Amino acid sequence: MLKELTLNLTFVAAVDDKGKETKKTRRFSQVRLDLTDAQALELKGLISELTGEDYISAELTELKLVK
Repeated sequence: MLKELTLNLTFVAAVDDKGKETKKTRRFSQVRLDLTDAQALELKGLISELTGEDYISAELTELKLVK
């Protein structure tokens, strides 16, 4: 049984003098359990517009209850 779905959006927060990237992730927990991949990508675009951050990846993480 699917218990929780989390949307993880990753972006590059900084680049140092040597070109090494520092990545950060925003997590949105308790999103709708029936969220599709297409809807997750649409949500990624909307959140990007609101925050001004350019997300390089979107990941859905499922938490399932095992009995």
